[in-house]
Amino acid sequence: MGKGFQLKNSIVFYFLIGFGCIFALGIKGVHLFDLDELYFAEITREMIRTGDYGQVTFNFEPLYEKPPFFFWLQALSMHFWGINELGARFPNLFCGLLTLATVYYIGKEYKDQWFGFLWMCLYATAFLPHFYFKSGIIDPFFNYFLLLAIYFLSHTMMPSNPWLYSGSGLSIGCGLLTKGPMAVIIPLATLGLSYTWFKSSVVSFKSLVVALLIATGVLSCWLIPEIWCNGCTFIKKFWEYHLLLYHQPVYTHDQPWYYHYLVLFFGCFPSALFAIFILKQKRLIQDSYFAANMQALLVVVLVIFTLVGTKIVHYSAMAYFPITFFATDFLHQQIYNRQYSHSVMAFLFLVIGVVIGTTLALIPWIMLHKTLWISLVQNQTIKDALQVSVLWNYWDRIPGMIYIIGIGIAYSFLLQFRFIPFISNFALINICTLALFLIRIAPKVEAYTQKAMIDFCKACKGKNVYLATIGFKSAAPLFYADLPKSLRVADINWLLEGPIDKPCFFILYKKDRAMLKDYLDITYIKSSGCFAFYKRLPKT
Repeated sequence: MGKGFQLKNSIVFYFLIGFGCIFALGIKGVHLFDLDELYFAEITREMIRTGDYGQVTFNFEPLYEKPPFFFWLQALSMHFWGINELGARFPNLFCGLLTLATVYYIGKEYKDQWFGFLWMCLYATAFLPHFYFKSGIIDPFFNYFLLLAIYFLSHTMMPSNPWLYSGSGLSIGCGLLTKGPMAVIIPLATLGLSYTWFKSSVVSFKSLVVALLIATGVLSCWLIPEIWCNGCTFIKKFWEYHLLLYHQPVYTHDQPWYYHYLVLFFGCFPSALFAIFILKQKRLIQDSYFAANMQALLVVVLVIFTLVGTKIVHYSAMAYFPITFFATDFLHQQIYNRQYSHSVMAFLFLVIGVVIGTTLALIPWIMLHKTLWISLVQNQTIKDALQVSVLWNYWDRIPGMIYIIGIGIAYSFLLQFRFIPFISNFALINICTLALFLIRIAPKVEAYTQKAMIDFCKACKGKNVYLATIGFKSAAPLFYADLPKSLRVADINWLLEGPIDKPCFFILYKKDRAMLKDYLDITYIKSSGCFAFYKRLPKT
């Protein structure tokens, strides 16, 4: 790798194809997970079943939490692949390839083709971005639109170019249609903060106005028909939900203020470690407006989601871009400028990598000897889930052992200042570890958490029954039982004691079985893991 060697576009294309195959590996290996994956997939299933693509619904009732753009993409995928795990997750696989091609182009323009290639590889092989491109959640597309918006706005101080205005406006508009006002708040906050570091180049007022007008036009294509048909209910309910979400934790997602810092550090390891070292160099953000915007983006995301009451792993996913960007800059400098004076960084790389690998390797041993520690678990639902008989063996240590060995080899290359083998090694090790984790560990995790419930729901598919959860929220009964609109549950009390016209099955946590003890005509079927299953038959 050197400045004199030109990277052919065909090589980048082959790498993109390779990453696409890697993202596809195991994409159907486990069922969709509650809540987000199943929740979004159920919204899309209902769009397909009703044929109404303008109204977002859940349980065939209007839902005001999310705009519809991602569900349109998912519906297109499901029409092609079917209403299943692949149909739900394929849009993000496509988004992964689109994202990698884009960061390559941006990196190539920012510095050179090798910078773009390295950024693409770091992003594709980081733990959390890699997982998200195998998922069925909204964030990969939302983050992609925000990256495009910031990139286009970073260039609008250049001589007038209508494509830059249009690109930024379309990106923000698609972001608004995907997840809402954060598509405006994050880019504008980023640009405002970066101005304090890079005052010589700032987005013009004209370009901002034009971009926001275009974004408003994109959003209006859906919002105006929605208001015409249903009034302003969506806007009112949307703001009520998100104000609640930002001010207080919901769905038990109450975490300490430093939650996202830990998630990003370990989820983007080792890129997060490299980024910390490069961010000490103020020269970087003084030399490039785009670099200043990347640092501002990192700060904005961390501040916003530190303050938000509800903390979920993927809320800070937009930070993956600046973290891997600065990690790329650090490694790029090491290769071309021969700055080999980071013994502390090398030591931390080894120690943290060994800790991660050891944790993965210990999981099978811990689960094989759970009788030693299960009595210490206080949460009864978790304790019940751990009672599931899952076949663990010492072969399940392979992902962790491979990771430890790979980190050791990469560390030896680092000590020799051989950065190309170092980068290639840890990128390959990350991919292998993730692939093996999905093959050997993820199905066993699902067996503890939700498989019993999903198997029960799938057994009800095609049957003329009611199916409902008691005491907790899940989209599994709707999605995996493929319940039609005529079987929607409007009133749980009617199912419990009303004159039902067909059999009704109930799913609840075993610890909550007392909730049904007073209903004499509801009979117990079985228990599995943390779940208990009951039925009620109509009176003849």
